[in-house]
Formats: sequence, structure tokens, C-alpha cells
Amino acid sequence: MSRKTGMRGKAIAVICCLVLLVGCTGCGALKEGSRRERQSQQGQSSQQGERIALSLKDYARSLLDSDGGKISDQQKSALEKAASGGKVSQADYERAWADYKQCIVDKGYAEPTFDKYDNGIYALPSYNTDDASKEAIRKFNDDLTSCSMLHVTDINTVYRLQLGNPKLLLDDKEVAADCLRKEGIKPKDYTADKLERDLESGESAGLRDNRKALTCLVTAGVNVAASDETVWYPLK
Repeated sequence: MSRKTGMRGKAIAVICCLVLLVGCTGCGALKEGSRRERQSQQGQSSQQGERIALSLKDYARSLLDSDGGKISDQQKSALEKAASGGKVSQADYERAWADYKQCIVDKGYAEPTFDKYDNGIYALPSYNTDDASKEAIRKFNDDLTSCSMLHVTDINTVYRLQLGNPKLLLDDKEVAADCLRKEGIKPKDYTADKLERDLESGESAGLRDNRKALTCLVTAGVNVAASDETVWYPLK
């Protein structure tokens, strides 16, 4: 089973471990915008060093410029507030996720139960489509992408940045490693490279069964699922 979301998710058409394979156990949580975000970030990084943007206001404005005509009025309004005030309110964040869930249900899928982390961050659970046809899986992927982009992808990105990455650092692994050090989960010499190796290990070096560690990772935009996560079966 695989998993979730980088900054703005980990690539919309590649939700499951960067690839959605037919019949695979899928991944949730807003991976979809991340490929575009990574491309945008990499383009900015040559001018801005290792930062995503000069400020959260600037980043929200850039999302409005690129996505303003493709998102819901509610998400657009929340982004406009962030562009002027520099933050997404908890109320707007909660509303975006509620709208996202309703969109999924309205398209005929089983209602998902979102993972909620210690700081209030939400994520779509890992999901299983093993018994579905190629056509059904393709439609599900398209619908999930559509609902996410319409209602929550950009808001989720900005909200996670303001909670877990106020310096707007480009490297999500460094952001996560810093959080793990600050929380006392990992030693002071723990680095992004060590985190990368831990994530590649079979059990993620104990990170997947530590709720504080998961909060650090998910907030930073690192794709990882809890070891005891309940899998969503959207097509049943």
C-alpha cells in the first residue's frame, strides 16, 4: 500500500506513489498539485535560493494567478484572503475539506474518513481499488483529481505551509527533518538525507507508528501513511 501528498499533493495524475496503477492500493491526500508546484518552485529557486516564494502572500497570489479560473468560489475566496492577509483561516480550511468530501460523495463514491493529525491537518486516507475495472479506476482517478483541485488543493498547500514551513523552504524533507529534531523524535544531527534513507526502509525507521512524527511529515508535504491506517474502499 502506498500513500499521499507532497506540497499541493504529489502529482495529480500520479496519486499513488507518484503513479496510480490499475488495481493498486491507492494513495490519498492531495498529491495532485505537487508536480506543477514542484515545477513552479524549481523555476523560482534559481532566483530565490531555496525558498518557494518571498512570502505566503506572494505564493497565494501565484496560485490565484494560475488556478483562479479553475477552482471553486469558496477556495478562491480563501486564497484571496491569504493573498491579502498572509494566512488561511481554520474555518476556511475546514470548509474546503468538507466541500471536497461532499464532491467525492456526490460523484457516487463511498464517503472517505479523512486522517486528521495533531495540528489539525487533514489528509485523504490510502485507498484500495483492487477489484475495480480499468475504466472504473480511471474514472475514479479523474473524479478525485477534479474534486481536489476544485475545492481543496491550493488551500491545503497554503495552510500546511503556514503551520509547518513559515520560512517557505523548498526542500520538504529538510522541513520535516527540522520538525523531527525540534520534537525530539530524532537527534540533533538528523538530516534530510537521513530522513530520505529512513523513508526508503521497509518500516520507515519507526516514523509510521509515531503520531508526532507523522504530523511533522504530512505537514511538511512528505508522503507517508500511518502503520495502522484504515484503508478507504471508494468503489464499494
